[in-house]
Amino acid sequence: MNFHIDWNEWFVVICSVIAMTVFFRIRKHFDTITIVIIWTFNILFVATYDYALAATPFELYYCGDNETYEPIATFAHVFLYPPFTFFLLFFYDKWNLREKKHRKLLVLYLAGWTAFAVFFEWLHVLNGFFVYTGWKLYYSIPLYPISALILLRIYHFIENNYPLRKKT
Repeated sequence: MNFHIDWNEWFVVICSVIAMTVFFRIRKHFDTITIVIIWTFNILFVATYDYALAATPFELYYCGDNETYEPIATFAHVFLYPPFTFFLLFFYDKWNLREKKHRKLLVLYLAGWTAFAVFFEWLHVLNGFFVYTGWKLYYSIPLYPISALILLRIYHFIENNYPLRKKT
């Protein structure tokens, strides 16, 4: 493995530190069981899709400087992506978007998060963390709202089946 630390790794580390810092400010909103399940789900979900699309036979992109594996990809799966799922859930709860009367607002909310996610992915491309070999940025557009809806279903399941305390 030919691994060295350059800007794309620092970009991921800096983004992760910022994301984790914000997460620590909102973590009290969630029960421990919710954090553990959502964090684990996010790592497995993102890693599965990333490795499936990046590995043979597709090889649509790779992370970092190597076409094979780089440890920074795992670092991103564990410390960068999960906090963003909690940001999505935090504002989902804060703005009470689970109410049926807010369905139109939920659609706008998911569209906003999709725009943010595509922008953030584009920043990863610009900073050399994602190197596309067949993937196009616009392929990600339908994946983000679908992923968000799956996340919301899991969140509802956890909240309905493990109600430990009231939200703050």
